[in-house]
Amino acid sequence: MLLMWTGNLSVGVKEFDDDHKRLIRMINEMHGIIRDGNSTGKIEAEEIEIALHRLENYFQYHCLKEEEAMVKVGFSGLEEHRQEHAHFLAKVREMTSRFRGSTDPKHAKEIVDFMYDWLTSHVHENDKKYSSCLRGYEIE
Repeated sequence: MLLMWTGNLSVGVKEFDDDHKRLIRMINEMHGIIRDGNSTGKIEAEEIEIALHRLENYFQYHCLKEEEAMVKVGFSGLEEHRQEHAHFLAKVREMTSRFRGSTDPKHAKEIVDFMYDWLTSHVHENDKKYSSCLRGYEIE
């Protein structure tokens, strides 16, 4: 397994912690597809593209949900957080477009590594900033 949920990743907002757990599971799923492909030297491009598409969509959904909650509570760091999300999603789209049709595990691993690094650093450095502001707030 590439990444495990630990308490130090908690932002103290159940809905967002649940989203982060789901993103971790999805990243680990992609990691498993790549690992299995590494044993043969080729990955199933279609399988990775489906997993990438699902992961990208869920990241986008999660980012919008976070931003909507921040708007509702008047979080002062909203604009910086939006920019972080936009930069991340643009990078994922760029990497995904380079991957399309590839069966080389290196390309897919680059995306998984980027998502892993970004998610863990973003949660620690950015998401925890909204923790006290959103803790106890009803997320829809």
